[in-house]
Amino acid sequence: MTLLGMLCLATAVMLLWSRGGCLSESLASMSGVSGLDFEVVTTDCWHSTETGVFVSRPGQSGKTLLFLYNSLEVPVITPIGEQEFQIALGDIDHVFCREDKWQDLNIKYDIRSIRYKENRRQC
Repeated sequence: MTLLGMLCLATAVMLLWSRGGCLSESLASMSGVSGLDFEVVTTDCWHSTETGVFVSRPGQSGKTLLFLYNSLEVPVITPIGEQEFQIALGDIDHVFCREDKWQDLNIKYDIRSIRYKENRRQC
């Protein structure tokens, strides 16, 4: 390995170590769905991937986690009524947490399959 290669590897390890071994990346942002803003963010902590769906009202700085699962697939989020929206995904292994309501809105899920079903907790 060249000196430059070793320096790059050391820099990458130090970067991961300083972030607690986790890297986060925004996969998608959606605005105006049922008057809300959504962001899908994936976090990889040493090859353990979690993807979260966050919601906020337009202009709000804080985001609320609605759904956390272990796939890199970006869900389709669609309104299905004035007080309801749906989060749809294909096949995933785990659901770590999910909310069925947020403020005055109901959340429905359309997930083709979940490989390891377990008791889901609220986020």
